[in-house]
Amino acid sequence: MADKELRLPARFDEEWWEADLARSSLAGQQAAEEARKEYESHGVARHELRPCEAEARDGTDLERCFKVYLPPPAGRFGMVFRPDVVDRQIALRYLAFGVRRHPPDSHSETVYQIAHRRLSG
Repeated sequence: MADKELRLPARFDEEWWEADLARSSLAGQQAAEEARKEYESHGVARHELRPCEAEARDGTDLERCFKVYLPPPAGRFGMVFRPDVVDRQIALRYLAFGVRRHPPDSHSETVYQIAHRRLSG
């Protein structure tokens, strides 16, 4: 970790976190737990954040959201965050964790579809 690297604090919703881990594989749970530990201790490095698409091909709308790939730099899992103001500081609010892409015949939700559903209410 670079000493002067910009990092943003992350805030996790326990209910969503538990639901996401419950549907994940052991490998996914391990990747998620390692990332959360790092993000809560040191924040999310700016260089790891990638903007999500406002109107993606899968029908999701994650405008103003950011994703990280786990494990970095391009793992099969991801987390989605949305910037928020917490205690007068910018923080990343956790929206979802899961698999980034499923096989075409899968009916499982991707991390992006989970985040979209949660944002849509």
